[in-house]
Amino acid sequence: MGQNKRYPELLEGDIARASDKIDRQTRPVGLSEPELKSSGMRRDAREPIPVTAWIPHQVLWTEPQLIEAEAIAWTRDAVLVRWRSPDTVHPHHTWVWASAVQRR
Repeated sequence: MGQNKRYPELLEGDIARASDKIDRQTRPVGLSEPELKSSGMRRDAREPIPVTAWIPHQVLWTEPQLIEAEAIAWTRDAVLVRWRSPDTVHPHHTWVWASAVQRR
């Protein structure tokens, strides 16, 4: 059988495409533990409250995205929001600063 001389190039192309895809996947970035602890006492909602929230997302950099979500708990300065991404089955939960959240 002959040897496929293009195989290493095809493999490199596949690796590059996979790497690009991974780099473009976003990950929500919430408040750190010290930030959350300094934000005040937590209060939970009886029912989720529809909100829009600016939630930072990390790609290769951090980029805020306006998301339709639900507020499910809060402190004096922060809000725990829950939302679903089209590409995931399970909801995301992230603490953000209260000033980043607005009722819909």
